[in-house]
Amino acid sequence: MNSDPVTLDTDADVVLLAGPNGFGKTSLIDALCLLLNGHYYEERRPLVSCTAAGGNGLNYAQIEAIVECNGSENDRRRLVTVRDNQKGHPDVSLPDIFCPGTISRELAARCSFYYQDLLSKLFEEEDAQVRLLEFLRPLPEPETVVLDAVKRARGQWKDMVSSVLGNLASEEGLPDESTINEKRKRAAAAFRDAWNELVDIAGAEGDIKLPGRSGDWLFLINSDNLRSGWAGELRNLAADCLTLLLPDRKQPAPDEKPPGSLRLIEESLFELRRKVIDRISGAEEKLRSLLEDLTDDTVLLPPHAWPAEEKDIAAALEKATELEAQVSLLENLERHFGNPGGPDLLAILVALRDRGGDLLKVPDAAPDFGPPPPVIAWLREAVSHDLAGLADQLEKWQAHVKERRIELLEQLLGTQKTIHNRKVFLEKCKQIYGLMQQVLQFNPHFKVLTDAGSSIYLPELKKLLGSTGAKDHLFMAIERVRAAVSQWIQVEELDEKRKVALQRRAGYMQVREMIDSITGALEREAGKNSVLNSAILPPDDVIRDLQHMVNGVLNRFRLVDGIYPVRFEARRDKRGKAGSSLQVYAADDRPLSALSTGQKAQLGLAMILGLNYSLNRYIGHNIIALDDVTTAFDMAQLPRTAALIRQIAYASDEEFGRQVFIVSHHEDLTNRLLDFLIPPEGRKMRILNFVNWTPNNGPVIEQREVIPGLKASTDNRKKFVDTLKSICLAGY
Repeated sequence: MNSDPVTLDTDADVVLLAGPNGFGKTSLIDALCLLLNGHYYEERRPLVSCTAAGGNGLNYAQIEAIVECNGSENDRRRLVTVRDNQKGHPDVSLPDIFCPGTISRELAARCSFYYQDLLSKLFEEEDAQVRLLEFLRPLPEPETVVLDAVKRARGQWKDMVSSVLGNLASEEGLPDESTINEKRKRAAAAFRDAWNELVDIAGAEGDIKLPGRSGDWLFLINSDNLRSGWAGELRNLAADCLTLLLPDRKQPAPDEKPPGSLRLIEESLFELRRKVIDRISGAEEKLRSLLEDLTDDTVLLPPHAWPAEEKDIAAALEKATELEAQVSLLENLERHFGNPGGPDLLAILVALRDRGGDLLKVPDAAPDFGPPPPVIAWLREAVSHDLAGLADQLEKWQAHVKERRIELLEQLLGTQKTIHNRKVFLEKCKQIYGLMQQVLQFNPHFKVLTDAGSSIYLPELKKLLGSTGAKDHLFMAIERVRAAVSQWIQVEELDEKRKVALQRRAGYMQVREMIDSITGALEREAGKNSVLNSAILPPDDVIRDLQHMVNGVLNRFRLVDGIYPVRFEARRDKRGKAGSSLQVYAADDRPLSALSTGQKAQLGLAMILGLNYSLNRYIGHNIIALDDVTTAFDMAQLPRTAALIRQIAYASDEEFGRQVFIVSHHEDLTNRLLDFLIPPEGRKMRILNFVNWTPNNGPVIEQREVIPGLKASTDNRKKFVDTLKSICLAGY
């Protein structure tokens, strides 16, 4: 890389950067944005693409500028150092010379730098670090202190809850919730990796389509934490598996719990395994594949025992169905006297028991302010009953219902697990005996086993088959997924066992409900959609002022009907995560996403100018940069755009004047724009013409100055008339 510095003269009202694509014009604007605002967009990474000599991997670049501070002489300062090894976030160090502490660097860039390829950055985005609404009305210091306190309280509360619940679980001899969550994350990660591998192998080697999933479908992006809706995602995968592999099988229930979803996926894998085994050419190889996951102490059921086994399984299914109905009934009974929005019936009875007499002692008041007589009559009737006895009876009844529900739930879980295991084993026995019938003609020793009609021990069968050959890749991939599913099922069963054991403890559910309620409140108040944040949204007049400014600029363009004037609305995120955002709508109620590329460009230019002029005192510099702003406009819009730029750059009032950097990528547009932007007398315009670029030396830039036009004074107009008169008198 050429280490000799290149001096660029940008001392002008308008600086036009021209030249072909790829010669470094946008890179120069990016460096200017980093210099002035201290901000870079992730889309621009890597910020540094040079490698230091010797290949030590220490990539760095320095941005320097000549600045004038408060009228002092020019001072050469190294303002920014950028290091980037292209692995993670770059190290950017810069002093706060231009950016005051009252504005975020991201928003300073959004108020002064326009990028056609990053047009959405001017509007509200889902991943914006700082919202426009937050910037239009920053949080006052007391509110910031409150929010910080809430966030600290949330962390302390989580630690305390984890400790308390962990102690409860350890008393029962079970792992605590955090341990279960860690086991679940590891099991889910193993399943995710094995499933993705299976989908690829099944499609490539077996031409079998399986439901694919993105890498983060169970986990948060760039995190090892499970999504809040991971159970629903697992249920959806189970439904997709059944649709492809077992279309006649009943789909999972809308409230199917994770163990049920995992067992359905496991059932689908057995069907996939059967199909893969059927495709294996030799019967003996198929048989070997089926025996792979059976232990040596396994005893196969002979055909004559199958009907009895099927009958027992059917009876167990009926029992499980009855248990499910009883558990569901008891759950409804438990919830019947509850109240999600306040105290339940038992709490009301206890309150009347403890406070009923005091409530009847109403202070003397004028008739207009006395409590309604019917309410007092009802209260007097209510406290006349044996409230202590009623509360005691209701509490005992609830405890009895809960105890019976937990007991039945344990039976149900055990029954379901037994049914699942017996069904899987019976299906394996049928497949194995079916293959043994095919092997009889090749190996007569199998006839001895099958004709005996007794149970077959696995070592005998494996001995007859001999050594196994190389395993099929697809078959091995299926087995890896099955192992991951089995591991995950064990985790979920352990979690169910933990919950059932804790529910037996007196008062645990009430404590848990209180914990969940407080946790939810802290989570809401620590986020962007907190009550506090919603209460201090910018007032309507602030949004109207910005809207008026943007429409004032937008009106300069030639627009079709239905666009102008636009309006802004503060909208609350329905999911409750991203906070409120500033949405843009056209005059005919179309949202921003419905506008064309050119209309978005016009609105984007109006937006940046509206923000810049409204918030200039916070930005820290008087520079506006427009990267490729002319590309989205047709020739009819170019004069209007140029007129707007002239008004900004050549304004006589210091308050409204801005230095404007313009990047143009097309020669025709550059030439037309140049004609429109020729500066008036006393103003300056410079052109940086990028004519080449090489990896070793970077860009080659020709620097030119545009000659200002003559002032249209009275003398100049008289000279023009005299010139025309002399031409006419000469007889031309």
